[in-house]
Amino acid sequence: MILSSKEQLENHVCSELKNDLVCEAFKKVDRKLFVPEQFVNFAYLDEAISLDEGSSISQPSLVAEMIDLFELTGKEHVLEIGTASGYSAAILSLCCRTVDTIEIDPKLAETAKKRLADLGFKNITVNAGDGSTGLLSKSPFDAIVVTAAVKEIPKALINQLNEGGRIVVPVQIEEADLQELVLGIKRKDRLITKPITTVKFVPLV
Repeated sequence: MILSSKEQLENHVCSELKNDLVCEAFKKVDRKLFVPEQFVNFAYLDEAISLDEGSSISQPSLVAEMIDLFELTGKEHVLEIGTASGYSAAILSLCCRTVDTIEIDPKLAETAKKRLADLGFKNITVNAGDGSTGLLSKSPFDAIVVTAAVKEIPKALINQLNEGGRIVVPVQIEEADLQELVLGIKRKDRLITKPITTVKFVPLV
């Protein structure tokens, strides 16, 4: 969908959200501040945008939808796998108590860390490392969002979820170049999963 302004993008995205907290956070985070300079004119399109380091910023409506699935209240501790530009972490941080985010590319992690600090986000910690193993030292988490595709949900991430905690993750569809976005809820040490929609993400390295 082609949208020509920040307001149009906000109206388009918020019309699909259930949680007002996510809508308000989405409006407060200007995507233009997170995209490479050469793509600034495309910041308010509802499309993914490539980053200089080979990663990308996901489609804004998808970022918001994934956060919306957590049903956040503002009190949660959230883990994000795949920091990229820091855009998703910024929105998350306005919907919960604290965010830990992990980026496997050290350069991307450092750039995102500086950007988020310069923009005044104080409840986000950017970590460089392999997100597939989670962040045991900071666990457990009330919610975990994975912004890269996996063949199956890593056991380490399930183990680091609180009872009743939620995970949103793209799971690879066999023999297809697409993934199923899955919502998982931890109940009595088991993950109850529900398919949400079809998506396309780069693989979790």
